[in-house]
Amino acid sequence: MYIDKIAIKGYRSIGSSGIEIDCNKGLNIIIGENNSGKTAIIDALRTALSIGDYKRGIYVKPSDFHINLFGEQSKTINIDLYFSDLTMQEATAFFLLTDGTDTTKAELHLEYTLYLDKNGKQKVREEVKGGPNNNPVPRETLENISLLYLGAIRNAETDLRPAKTSQIAGILYSVANETDRKRIEDMLVKTNHSIATDSAVKKTEEIINRNLLNIEKDEMNEQVHISLIDPQFDSVATALKIDYVSERYLKITKEELKAILDEFSLTEDDIKEFIITGRNDPNKKFVNLKKLYGNITYTKLYDRLSSIAQNISHDISLNGLGYNNLLHMATSLGDLQENPSDEEIRVLLIEEPEAHLHPQLLELLFDFFRKANSDSKIQIFMTSHSPSLVAKADLDDIHIITSKLGKKTITSIKNSSLDVDLKDDLKRYLDVTKSQMLFAKRVIFVEGISEALLLNSFAKLLKKPLDKYSIEVVSLGGVAFEPFAKLFIKENEHSCLNIPWVIISDDDRCTNNEDTYKIKNETLVYSSLNVTEIIQHISNGEISHRAKKLVIFCPNNVKLATKTLEYELAKIEGNIPILLKVLQSHHPDIANDIRNRMKQTNDDGSTNPIFETADKIAVRLWVAIRDCKGAFAQDLSREIENGISKEGDDFKFEVPQYIKEAFSEILK
Repeated sequence: MYIDKIAIKGYRSIGSSGIEIDCNKGLNIIIGENNSGKTAIIDALRTALSIGDYKRGIYVKPSDFHINLFGEQSKTINIDLYFSDLTMQEATAFFLLTDGTDTTKAELHLEYTLYLDKNGKQKVREEVKGGPNNNPVPRETLENISLLYLGAIRNAETDLRPAKTSQIAGILYSVANETDRKRIEDMLVKTNHSIATDSAVKKTEEIINRNLLNIEKDEMNEQVHISLIDPQFDSVATALKIDYVSERYLKITKEELKAILDEFSLTEDDIKEFIITGRNDPNKKFVNLKKLYGNITYTKLYDRLSSIAQNISHDISLNGLGYNNLLHMATSLGDLQENPSDEEIRVLLIEEPEAHLHPQLLELLFDFFRKANSDSKIQIFMTSHSPSLVAKADLDDIHIITSKLGKKTITSIKNSSLDVDLKDDLKRYLDVTKSQMLFAKRVIFVEGISEALLLNSFAKLLKKPLDKYSIEVVSLGGVAFEPFAKLFIKENEHSCLNIPWVIISDDDRCTNNEDTYKIKNETLVYSSLNVTEIIQHISNGEISHRAKKLVIFCPNNVKLATKTLEYELAKIEGNIPILLKVLQSHHPDIANDIRNRMKQTNDDGSTNPIFETADKIAVRLWVAIRDCKGAFAQDLSREIENGISKEGDDFKFEVPQYIKEAFSEILK
């Protein structure tokens, strides 16, 4: 049994149009920018799934009712959960949530109504109904839902402290049968007797009783008895605490170690993998107790050695936040995993599991969650801001929430128009850097490093800075735009990302094999360049098949450069002085040659025989830059930034028209 669909209306930032999420049976990762509604989804699930819990941690309040852009507050909240794959047992337990016929499916409907009491104070009315017929559902029916919630701000020290309701106690209650409980209680009785009969404890007891007698005289004659804790299983569960077994070594002499090993009929060779011999003193041995602890073959040896060791574990308060977060999650999930009821649906809600974790630990944690689902049949809903986690995830596990003018949209990648092959392509390309596009308000896709380096500077020239408008520039390192674009294109009933986007690319004209005006690479050598011929080819040649396909695929969202970005920059005559200044450090001879060709007359007033017009100079610049595009773009970006910093609006450099159009497209 699992949650197949969630529908929410009127709750917090989710308006009356509502959202629906088609859930996965296993892992569901909800991502989006801050304040997009991720926590609202998690809290709606918490509210619905904890209905049967008499110690609920969350309730709907008047402030939870949505307020729209005009300040109007919604009067109702609807939270609807749809379940699938119920077993016969689950169908019996949740019969009131079914239609009575198809018992493999169930529905839980919560409706909250805002009203004013007789004193004019806002109150909330709650109605819980089940199935398509809206059957009244008593809370007892929903007791068989097992829910664990881990919020974004987790306090491991507090949550894992000894208590009857702690996760540690929960695991113990789940795994201990009647025989286990009786054995633990017997051990506690013996320990209590030993403690109670100790001379120091007896002396303490006598002092208290003597003082009681002096106070009460013979009127009451009460007495006390001192012991450790009540010899009941509950007392043990309540008292359990977690200590962290750190990397600890036992320093011991060779003779002392041999004597202990003899007790267990072992030799030093048997445990050589756990021993380091002292460099300066071969008689000194260092036993890795943490490593030995993890080997069940030597459990008794570990107990013996740890009994003479010092500080082999420490309180979790001494750990860093990251390790305590891991400890908290491992313990909490263990409680959920070991819950023995076959009739329960098990759901884990966790916000921002990446908190305080470095990327490698996050990868390990993510694999742990995935395995927890497959092994223990736990349905997991998590929110995240981590591109590292998204890059690690299966694409079909990801649900992206976006907001535009107060309206929320959920895009589940599994419901997009991407087919299996395109998903595989996207997964290969979607690394940590590119995954950031899923958290942005606007996205610009570019081919490579040159565009990526320069777009930030161009945005400043256009007074449309990337950070102000939350624009994410995604460099693909190639021209494989289709799998990314498919995420944004609405096709039939498929869902798509509802954020502005645009592709900036080169039209790469004159590269098709059948093109009469194809420009061959061997003709693009500066020293033997036929500029007139190149201009003729660029003017008459066809754009590449790849560019044609891209324009047909998404015409409004593709902005193409004539030939390349560098050629577009050089076509703008006012840009040439700055381009030459940058080229000087890469190809000084070519830069000087181009300057000479820009002079119409010589110093003596005679006509310069090698003078060329701006269109020819543009070709020369384009050809000269071809072998140093990345470095040139980096230097040009720095030159533009310095110019803006020093000259402000007086700095003269023009952004190509197609890039201006790209910014207009995503900012309209």
